[in-house]
Amino acid sequence: MLPRMTMISVVTSLWRSAPYIKDFHARHLASLEKLGVDYEFIFVNDGSPDDSAARVMELIKTQPHVTLLDLSRNFGQHAAMFAGLGHAKGDYVYATDCDLEEDPENITALYEKIVGDPEIDVVYGVLRTRTGGPVRRLFGKLFYVVLDVLSEVKVPRDQAWQRIMTRAYVEALLRYNEVESLPAGLMVLAGFNQVPMLIEKRYKGSTTYTFGKRLALALNAITAFSSKPLTIIGVSGLCISFLAFLLLVVVVIQRLFFLNIQTGWTTVVGSIWLVGGLILSSLGVMGTYLGKMFNQMKNRPLYIVRSVKTSAIEAAPEPAACTPSSAASGG
Repeated sequence: MLPRMTMISVVTSLWRSAPYIKDFHARHLASLEKLGVDYEFIFVNDGSPDDSAARVMELIKTQPHVTLLDLSRNFGQHAAMFAGLGHAKGDYVYATDCDLEEDPENITALYEKIVGDPEIDVVYGVLRTRTGGPVRRLFGKLFYVVLDVLSEVKVPRDQAWQRIMTRAYVEALLRYNEVESLPAGLMVLAGFNQVPMLIEKRYKGSTTYTFGKRLALALNAITAFSSKPLTIIGVSGLCISFLAFLLLVVVVIQRLFFLNIQTGWTTVVGSIWLVGGLILSSLGVMGTYLGKMFNQMKNRPLYIVRSVKTSAIEAAPEPAACTPSSAASGG
């Protein structure tokens, strides 16, 4: 009986990805065939408004081992990628963006590195240089600086989605069911032995991540992995209250020594600052905690799969090698 071939699951999400799907499949397929492994492609349609799903259906009709997960609506890249990971069956799971900014040929080096050392569970791509304009690069650096200071989880800088993972690691990662989180942070929290590999990333000149989305992602990442912002808010409120209290003390001393000051205005301002500081610290702490708890306790699904479509055709079997004995018996 022949040993079972190692299987790699290629997982990606689709959002305005129609122009890239054909090349994405072809270039990854060429590398997989050179590696001599079994494979499957899992495309997750995250409610893409273009014809990305239709392009994958064209592949399904002509290519083996292609699966389309059609989500019921747009849940976001985090949820879409986790949906793909949850449906992957490979011994190794390779995840990457579909926009071809990261070279598909990197799968060869990633695979060789993870199989070359049985102690490695994850090989993740790290950008050699950040892409985009100077403003985008600046905000990217600031994000990681703030995250390092505030977060209790140290997330490696400039990670890419492109990575290869063992089956054991993926199963551990999927145990996290947090509604609001940062995928890179969860990947660190899952533990295991993770090693980086430098990769190049080309910037195609546009992105679906607007400044508002990036800012929301940054704020969510910080609050999801640290309670330090809550402490800062509380301390800030106490500092404001303390300063306001000192101001009131100064006002009392001035009045005792009958100095010429404007009566009433300073006392009112000091009182407002005192009460405002206390309210800021209290609402900041309670509101953030309650908001996170509320979203998590609703226990809504991270994603909903509307349909699953898989290739009906199978890959052509490898031709059997002609041995001297089989040639003789075949006569």
